[in-house]
Amino acid sequence: MRRMTSLIAAAVVLASCGDALGGVGDLSHRIVYGSGSTTTTTAVVPDSQLLRLKGISDLVWANDGIDADTAGLGRDELITGVWSRDKANRFVQASRREIAVALPGIEFPQLAPDRVTHVSSQLAFDQLTGILDASTSAAFGLWVGEPYDLPRSDGQLAVLRVGLKTRGDEVDGEIFSFQVTDGRELAWSDGPYEYQLFCRTGMSEAACFEMAESTIPLSLIVALP
Repeated sequence: MRRMTSLIAAAVVLASCGDALGGVGDLSHRIVYGSGSTTTTTAVVPDSQLLRLKGISDLVWANDGIDADTAGLGRDELITGVWSRDKANRFVQASRREIAVALPGIEFPQLAPDRVTHVSSQLAFDQLTGILDASTSAAFGLWVGEPYDLPRSDGQLAVLRVGLKTRGDEVDGEIFSFQVTDGRELAWSDGPYEYQLFCRTGMSEAACFEMAESTIPLSLIVALP
């Protein structure tokens, strides 16, 4: 069960069981206030359409088709093949299939902002060693059009970064919420991974949480058209 922890004073966090989630998000939430007091509540908000979210089945994955040279390779060989594609950059363009193979069990939201049309995807490397970077191993950008055609501030509505879990004290499913310069960032751990979801100003906190709560294995999304 995924719990949400808001780190700003007097925060009110809402989450729901929207139709598009098939039951995901029907949770009991713990909200921590600035005074340090703790309370538990169950809240219901309108469905995903009213949160201006949609399912991802029609999104264009910009890097699908880039992976012909890694088809059929095992995990280690695939990672080396992606790294060889562009050693000059830490973030190397990779398909959803490559990321699912390189990071078994990695998850991605089933919901996206309703204006999003494209997803960019990269594996991230330590440039000295050519192995996946532990702090950020993969990154996904959610765009309102072709990736990079517009400045990020206009075209990129959300970013998901995924790294390897480095400590043993994280509580799986507990989501921490941070106000940042250009929006809001959520952080949580699940299985062997740590997730950071950035939602740009204009997305509601409830919608950002709904995205975080809707994640499923990327390997299942790979099977989508």
